[in-house]
Amino acid sequence: MDQRTDSELLAALRALIERKDVRLELDAAKLDHMDSPVSVQSESTRWFFVLFVACGAAFWFGGWIGGAVAVAVAIAVWFAWVRPGTHRRVRARVQDTAIKDAQTWRALWRFGGVSLVAGDATCTAPGDNWMQFVRERSPVPDQA
Repeated sequence: MDQRTDSELLAALRALIERKDVRLELDAAKLDHMDSPVSVQSESTRWFFVLFVACGAAFWFGGWIGGAVAVAVAIAVWFAWVRPGTHRRVRARVQDTAIKDAQTWRALWRFGGVSLVAGDATCTAPGDNWMQFVRERSPVPDQA
């Protein structure tokens, strides 16, 4: 019987991902939620405040036309640059931190927004059992 710990199974999952036997899929919008263990809210909040102040200054100095143009530009910047950048950093935190630390991985799996895919089999957090998913795809190391 496979008695590997969650840390050992997480190492096996990393190996499966590196070999491309398993694909890690993320819901970046969900993972950017303030309760997510891989979210840093200041990443997007600071840009919101910068864009808000810029729009206010444009309204103050350029009137309603300047303010309207600034709001349009701010919305474009938000969706074209800020959100994709935040999503890239969330993905990097999952790959660089969460998948290497069992405690963070457990918190992330309980939170959701993560799926493991191998062929046509999918294991989705938080409802599915990621440990069993890994056990089925990773052989037990030889016990010497």
